[in-house]
Parts: sequence; C-alpha cells; structure tokens
Amino acid sequence: MSKRLPLLITVLALAVWAGHFILNNFLAVSLVAYGQRDGNQVESLNAAVGYAPANAEVLAARARYWLNQADPPRVTDAIADLQQAVQASPRDYRYQLELGKAYDANGQNAQAEAALQRAVELAPRYFEVWWALANLRLRAGKTEPALEDFRQAVRLSGSLYGNAAPPPDRNATLNAYNAIAGALGMNLEALRRVTPPDNASQAYLAEFLSGHDAMDQALEIWRQLPAENSITYRTLVAQLTRELQAKNRFSEASAVWQKFSIAEGVPISAENNLMANGGFEQTPLREKYAEEVDLGETFDWAIRRHPEVRVLRSTTNPHSGSLALHLTFNSTMNSGFGEISQLIAVEPSRQYRLSYFVKTKNISASPTETPFIGITDAANPALFNLNSVVPSGTNDWREQTITFSVPETTRGLRLTIHAPQLKVIDSLRIAELWLDDFRLNQQ
Repeated sequence: MSKRLPLLITVLALAVWAGHFILNNFLAVSLVAYGQRDGNQVESLNAAVGYAPANAEVLAARARYWLNQADPPRVTDAIADLQQAVQASPRDYRYQLELGKAYDANGQNAQAEAALQRAVELAPRYFEVWWALANLRLRAGKTEPALEDFRQAVRLSGSLYGNAAPPPDRNATLNAYNAIAGALGMNLEALRRVTPPDNASQAYLAEFLSGHDAMDQALEIWRQLPAENSITYRTLVAQLTRELQAKNRFSEASAVWQKFSIAEGVPISAENNLMANGGFEQTPLREKYAEEVDLGETFDWAIRRHPEVRVLRSTTNPHSGSLALHLTFNSTMNSGFGEISQLIAVEPSRQYRLSYFVKTKNISASPTETPFIGITDAANPALFNLNSVVPSGTNDWREQTITFSVPETTRGLRLTIHAPQLKVIDSLRIAELWLDDFRLNQQ
C-alpha cells in the first residue's frame, strides 16, 4: 500500500487539477454567454478571462468586443488578446485570421499580412482566409499576389454553402470583380486571371462586364458558353438582354434570347414571323422562371398581373392551335391596362405588317373604353407610336392588320395589349376579349 500511495496522490492531484481546469473553463464560457444576454459584457468578459486566461475562444470573444462594440474601439487591446489566443491555440486558423484583421484595422500592414498568410497556411481550402489576404494585398498595391489570392478565393467560394464540389459563389465572384475594378479600373486581363474556367464562372464574368461598359467582351464570352439549364445561365441572359435593350442593341438582345429559347425547347416562329409565341401556345419563359430570376421584358410575351383584369391563356375556342389569350373586364378599374407586351427586333427604315386575330364580346364602342394594340419604339416610345383598335360589340374571330414603316433610328418595337380604364361596369354585359395568332413580317 505504501508503494502505491505516491501514485494515488499524483492521480488525485491530477484529478483535482483537471476538475479545476474544467470548472474554470465552464465558468468562463458561461460568463461570456451571460454578458451577451445581460448587457454587462465588459465585466463578464474580464471575469471570463480571469477564470480561463489560456482559453483562446474566451480571449477572442473579448477581442471581438474591443473591436466591434467598444466605443471607441480598443484595437490595441484586441490585438493583445488575439496574440494570446494565437499562442494558446497556434494551429487554429480562425485566431490568425482575426489577428490579421485587427492588425489591418490598426494600420499594421506587415503584421496583418504575416498573420493572414499564416491563416492561409493553416486552412488553405477555406475561402475566408484567401479573401482577407487578397483584399489586404490589393489595398497595399501588391497586385500580382493579390490577383492570385483572389483566384484562389473565387475558386473556393462555393464551399460557403457546404457543397462537395460546387461552382464558385456568384456574389463572392462579383465582389471580387468589384474590388479589382475599384483598384485597377476595368482591367480585363486581371479580371480574366481570377476567373476559373468553368461555365458558371465565365457567366459571372460576362454578367459583370455587361454592366460595366464592356458589352462586346461580355458577348464574346456568352457566345462560347453552352445554353445550360441553370439559374446561372438564366441570370446572364436576363442581364445581357436588359443591358442590350438599354443600349438600343435589340438585334443582339434578340439573338441572346433566341439561343436561350431554343435550348428551352421553344419552337422558332415559322414563315419569317418576327413575333415569338404568337399563338400563346407555350408558357412564356418569363412566367416559367418567375420565382427563380426576373427575366425582365423579353422577346416573348410578358404577361403581368393587373388587379382588376382577369387574364388567361385559355383553351376555350382558340382561333387555331390549343390556346388563345382571354381577357375579362368584370370589375371597375383603378388604372388602365397595359400589362401584356412583347419586344421585337426590327431593322430601321423598313416597312412591316402586323396581323392578329381577335374575338370580342360586349366591347364598348366608346373611344375612351375600347381596347387596342399599341406599337411603339422600344427605346423611345415618343419617337414612334401607333394603335390598332379592336372591333366593338360582339364579334367572332376576325383578322386585323396594320402596315407601317419604322423610323431610321428604331431598332426595337414594343407591342402592348392595352385597355383604357373602365370606371363603370354593367354586370349583365361583361366585356371580354380574345386574341390569337399574332404575326409581324417585314414587307
């Protein structure tokens, strides 16, 4: 027994020490949490560090308070706490990362870079460390290493969502482009250097360029991309068509949309009809992907909601095919109706013929109440504007036509289905309108 006594005493001493260590760390962590709830963070954090002066997370918690909540911030105290946290847990990249950011906030660039470089060495597959180092070096004018750091950050950014092998994250990639453009201007070589070769990343680059006066370069990238069934590609299509329309480049915008439509299985209009989906047979792509991305006003029907007008693609008695557009005016209107439209690319100074079939029921003969088809210059409606009024009364299907020439500056048309505001409704004579088989041909 006497021979075992020293060993027993040693074991008991270790148990007491371990119990004391565990209890102190438990108290420290509890004090950190208590201070966050109670509002007495300074007292709680100081007490927590007193109980566990070698607990890296407790030290880092106090440092975060000095940096983010103290008024004014106590950056020097934060750095001291984070230095101790790094010493307590030298292989945890998080404390190196926080220490680097604290040095950066204090203008200690060399120390910040060293700490962030160490964080990269400890966690080379984490986006955050490359991102912090890239921005630090870019601000310091160290362009070459900064671009390499951004390339690594973009490549790893998809891991922000925990996927095994995801493409880069869109927001992180666009933020990288903005940082580079802010420091270097629209340096296309630099932007391309940080962009991985996968299709998603190339789409992000084209999207960014199209919104920053580099449309030709954006279109060059777009032409090389396959029309994929992905939100990334649809977002690019929306961006390109929107920017091209704003620049009055409707022919190119139409080409972008047509490539997308073909990939979606939408048939090309026959017999040189410039209008898409003239018979309303296909669900408009804008409607199909409404919950995913706003495709904007497109080269297909944009059918938007009006609170007082009922709009359906109806199977009841179409002129041809399976569907026609059916509008019902069964309540008084607080505003006029103009929620259905389509863009069409045209050539300037050319003559065109629009035809469509219309069926009516109880349509008013008053010029201030009769629906009509409006055609305007898509970029400048005041430049060119004409209307085709539908027949009043009740009529079976009949064809309406109108021939016109577009001005020399017109590159795109907007065709809109309009109805004036109805302030009085006869519940026994509800007005209804059917439209089908739109065609627009160059003469």
